[in-house]
Amino acid sequence: MNNVESIELSSDLEQKSFSEVFSFLGDEALKSLGSRVTEVKLEQDMFLFEVGDSAGEAFFLARGRLSVQKQTGFHRKMQVVALLEPGAVVGEAGLLPGRLHAVSVRAIEPSLLYRLDRQQMEELERTDPPLLIQLLRRFLYISSLRLEKTTERLAHVL
Repeated sequence: MNNVESIELSSDLEQKSFSEVFSFLGDEALKSLGSRVTEVKLEQDMFLFEVGDSAGEAFFLARGRLSVQKQTGFHRKMQVVALLEPGAVVGEAGLLPGRLHAVSVRAIEPSLLYRLDRQQMEELERTDPPLLIQLLRRFLYISSLRLEKTTERLAHVL
C-alpha cells in the first residue's frame, strides 16, 4: 500500500460506517470482526495499491469512491475499468498466497475502508470459522455480481 494510514476504529461516525458495511453480520460477529479490522483512510487521488504491489489483504469500502485502473499496454497508460461505491469489496484475491495486484485502485474522493489481511483471515479460520464462512459468502456474492455485470457488458459489445 502506498502512503496509506491504518488506524483502529475510532469515532461514532466510523463505528456507524463499520456497522453499515458489515450489515450482513450479526452483533456477535460484528464485535469479533471489529477487533480484527483496521481503518484505512485515503485522501483524494491516493492509491490504495498499484499494479505489481504485493497483495495480502482485502478491503471493504465504507465511504467514498474508488477507481479501478488496468494497464492498457500503450506506454504505461491506464484505463478505468470500474468505479467502486460504498459496500464494495476490494483486493479480495490478495487473501490468496503469492498474489500481486493486477490493477491499481485510487481514491476518487476521500474514502474510508476497513482492512482485513491474510493473517487475520487465518486466525478467523482457527478461532471463529462461522464468521469466516460469512465473510467468504460475502466475497462470493460480490464476485458473482461483478461477473454478472461483466457478462452483461460483454453481451452488449458483441
